[in-house]
Amino acid sequence: MFNRRVIFLIHQYLGFTLGIYFVVICATGAALILFENRIDGFRDFPVRHVTPTGATQTLATMLATVERTYPGEKPTHILKSCDRGCTYDFSFARDAGDRLDVLVNPYSGNIEQSALWSRSIVGFLYDFHANLLSGDTGSTVNSTIGLVALLMFLTGLSLWPGWAKISRGFSIQYRLGPWRTSFDLHKVTGIVCVTFFIFIVLTGVATVFLAEPPAVVVPAISSSKRTPMTLDALVAAADRALPGEITMIYPPADASASLRIRKVVPGDPDPYGWSYVSVDQYNGKITAVDDASKWPLAWRIYSYFYPLHIGSVGGLAIRYVYVTLACAPILLYLTAFLMWLNRLKRDEEAAAAHL
Repeated sequence: MFNRRVIFLIHQYLGFTLGIYFVVICATGAALILFENRIDGFRDFPVRHVTPTGATQTLATMLATVERTYPGEKPTHILKSCDRGCTYDFSFARDAGDRLDVLVNPYSGNIEQSALWSRSIVGFLYDFHANLLSGDTGSTVNSTIGLVALLMFLTGLSLWPGWAKISRGFSIQYRLGPWRTSFDLHKVTGIVCVTFFIFIVLTGVATVFLAEPPAVVVPAISSSKRTPMTLDALVAAADRALPGEITMIYPPADASASLRIRKVVPGDPDPYGWSYVSVDQYNGKITAVDDASKWPLAWRIYSYFYPLHIGSVGGLAIRYVYVTLACAPILLYLTAFLMWLNRLKRDEEAAAAHL
């Protein structure tokens, strides 16, 4: 009984101190699944639907349009969000890790929209959810709080009455007063969602505290005042070197750099892919290939953490499950608060009866 009392106090105080934090983190995570990673099939925000009208413009044509609008600047990457019916995202680096997304209609070649990441709702949600608006320091603090929250989940799990009798753990009584109803809703919601909460915290923490697989070194190339090949020809050459779907294109940053593409190869769970191909911008020869399907087991396990955290593994139904379960902390916190209020009321009535 003493140990159970201690466990209860730990769970109670962690619940009240971390509860609001966890509600907000889960709510922003659910919003990001709906908007940033786009539950309708897009890879990223802020890509838009467009009506397919025949063949797409060449990448070189689209890039020329973007560079005329933003003279003297080069995009850091080009995102291809879906196979057909959506804009291409030409991204330009800005100060403090910010970026400008220029969305181009691939059929007309026209710019549909330009959006600064930090000023978008999704940009704010992501920065808060992942970094607490404080960069790498906030990311570390966020993950540390997540690890502390594991103790809240584990103490709640140990207090679940279903360990003594399974039917008690899942019963909900509506006729025994507000405290009992709140308690029953709290225990059932908690036991249904606790595995999901632990899983989400661990996958999120893993992406922060575990080192990413080392990138393949791409050798510098000599320009010798040669004329670069067209962007489309380079992308086609890189695409032939490795099977899979292109998700991002990284134009050469300078005269000694290779063009690089990012791909989702068969068996890669990440929506953007972990495989890269680099190609000499002057002759189209492959300078480096990083095939995630051939990684060591430890790296392949790491590649699952992010897609598991955002629910992109398992299809659309899983993502809706994630969004639904992410709303559970609201009910947990509300029922805990109602139990606390009810207990205060009972204590006040007991004290008044002794006067």
